[in-house]
Amino acid sequence: MKKYCLLMLILGWCLHSPVAAAYECYQASPTSESLEDEYRNNDKSLRVDKNAEELQFLKKLKGKWKGTGEEISCKGSDANPEKLHKNMNVEADVEESSIVLFKARLEKEFPAERISRSDTLGLINTESLYALSVNGRHIEANQREYASNGPDAGVRYLEYMISIDAPSDDEIHVEWSLFTNGVYVFTQKLNLTRD
Repeated sequence: MKKYCLLMLILGWCLHSPVAAAYECYQASPTSESLEDEYRNNDKSLRVDKNAEELQFLKKLKGKWKGTGEEISCKGSDANPEKLHKNMNVEADVEESSIVLFKARLEKEFPAERISRSDTLGLINTESLYALSVNGRHIEANQREYASNGPDAGVRYLEYMISIDAPSDDEIHVEWSLFTNGVYVFTQKLNLTRD
């Protein structure tokens, strides 16, 4: 039991949905502000039992999905940031993964820009998870990790605020926001139904 610390942690964090909050470009991460010097301490990640009963509904989401989504990104200088919104049509293939609790291969079409893009989405990484709350078929999570900028280019510290809601086995709502080096830069929202 000690080996797996699961769910319902950081009650104050869970009571207000940080993902649903409308962040301003380059706003400081609420987690960064509350943890201060401990923010980048990666020694305190959670141990999660992927086979816990509360998480079993995620396995039922495997398969083909389609729907709509939105990407919100920040561009420009700190003094004059611009928030860009892009609507998209999405096809998704949700798969099992040994590391993340929710993995999907996405085909995204942006009608206004007349472009398409493929992505792989890996959310709730069991190796870099710092908060996890499960309430029925709704999950909120906080994931933090270092990422390389490339050879000799340093590293970035990434934080993901994640919300996954699956009212049924045929409907998923996913929203995740990204903070880079402690400031808000991106959000992706997906509203999917089984294909």
